Amino acid sequence: MYLHDLYQQEHPDRPGSAVPGVVAAAANLGGLALGPLTSGLIAQWAPHPLTTTQAAFAVALSVSLVLVLATPETVDRSARAGAGDDRPPRFALRHGTGADFAAASALGTFAFALLGVISALGAIVIRTKLGIDSHIIGGLAPTLMFAASALGQLALGALPSRRLAATGAVLFPLGLGLVALSLYFPTLPLFLVAVSVAGAGAGLLFKSGIGWAGALAVPASRAGVLAVFFTIAYLGMGLPAILLSVIIRHTSVEATMTGFAVALSVGAVAAVRVAMRLTEQRLGTVRQG
Repeated sequence: MYLHDLYQQEHPDRPGSAVPGVVAAAANLGGLALGPLTSGLIAQWAPHPLTTTQAAFAVALSVSLVLVLATPETVDRSARAGAGDDRPPRFALRHGTGADFAAASALGTFAFALLGVISALGAIVIRTKLGIDSHIIGGLAPTLMFAASALGQLALGALPSRRLAATGAVLFPLGLGLVALSLYFPTLPLFLVAVSVAGAGAGLLFKSGIGWAGALAVPASRAGVLAVFFTIAYLGMGLPAILLSVIIRHTSVEATMTGFAVALSVGAVAAVRVAMRLTEQRLGTVRQG
């Protein structure tokens, strides 16, 4: 939203431009893609890798703080302060769209669950199943996954949410199935291709989910609705990874990841179907009205 507002201030004649979304996808997922690979390089060759990594983070956060303080505010605070009790609620959906928002949020949750699990356990799979101890290779799987997610969004981001979701609903289960297969027939190329395909599908599901969620918001509450959407999605990134790390202590990696792949695939496809059905019903009601 902030990038969108900044862009609209500079280019008010381009209200429907895709530039803010492209920049956001490249910055967000591009940064997530570079993180594991950079960490792998540091762990492989830098002295005191843990200290070096934390020091690098401290420097990056300091630079980010300066940049945030230097960027302009896009919200008219004086108008907000004088609005009194007439200020719009921070989270407000269009009437009767609560179920639609739940389906859209589920897409974000399932997509981020894959990203979180591969980020947390991908290196473990490479080390234990493939016998590769290289920290660089360990960071390569999440890097390719996030990069494929970003590239998928950049390549197909102009498509309507329905087509994005439909494409993601094909790529996501396909990639997860390949991930499970790569554990029973462990080869590095298969595993890397698998996480890349699944990552591309996750990126499309996430973008379609956020598109739906934004469209469901009351205009004045769009930022708040998207904030809730991201909060739910990030819970999906963290909690499944923790759960799998516990389960994997009591069963095999193959069984755990296969069950995870099935659960995410079924959940994502179901969420897409529900979101599409609810959207069709809502549009039909609008046309009849």
